[in-house]
Amino acid sequence: MNTKKVALFGDSILKGVVLDTNGRYRFADIDWNSIEKRLNVDIVNKSKFGCEIKKGGKILSDSMSRESFDVAVIEYGGNDSDFCWGEVAATPFERHTSKTEVGEFEIRLEHMVSVLQDKGVKVVLMSLPPIDAERYFDWISQKDEQKQKNIMAFLGDVSRINRYQEMYSNAIVQVAFKKRCDFVDVRKKFLQSDDFKGLMCLDGIHPNEKGQREIISAFVEYFNDTALAKAN
Repeated sequence: MNTKKVALFGDSILKGVVLDTNGRYRFADIDWNSIEKRLNVDIVNKSKFGCEIKKGGKILSDSMSRESFDVAVIEYGGNDSDFCWGEVAATPFERHTSKTEVGEFEIRLEHMVSVLQDKGVKVVLMSLPPIDAERYFDWISQKDEQKQKNIMAFLGDVSRINRYQEMYSNAIVQVAFKKRCDFVDVRKKFLQSDDFKGLMCLDGIHPNEKGQREIISAFVEYFNDTALAKAN
């Protein structure tokens, strides 16, 4: 079987970024060489920390103008669903929108998929890992009492963070269904865990080393079962 080239397009989640105990972001300890050998693939990771789908589209366009690949894994939505929390804390009673509103996000994702499919590239979409809302609330408010009060005035309740991000994960599912993409349900792996918090960093949004292993496990199972066989 020929080695397939797999390109990863996403944000810090797919890049494998974790938050260490010193409050610094670093890359998780992932043995990519072992994964490539096990799956007989050549992985090129185009993911960028903090990347939103608009920038992701530009990265995809640039990549396709310079190189070719057999499979593209796309993971965006986490940063798109986020708010500028400093602005929210400063003016909690004004209207604030996410960095990419969900309708625009879905349109841009569908366009990316279409561009890839038109070139004969197999597209794999993934659902978003859920957020630990309580930890993330502490992170964005810096545990400052006034910031917490103001952000809560905007949110109404902490779980709104989860609900809002879930809309973007649901939008990914809708695009996968509409465009008949292959789909890896990473979110399900986290939700069915008996120790969800044990899969997340202290910022509440990045999976930790254990969580990253769950993501990789989901993709290894997928590629073993379906993707490579279909890509031949």
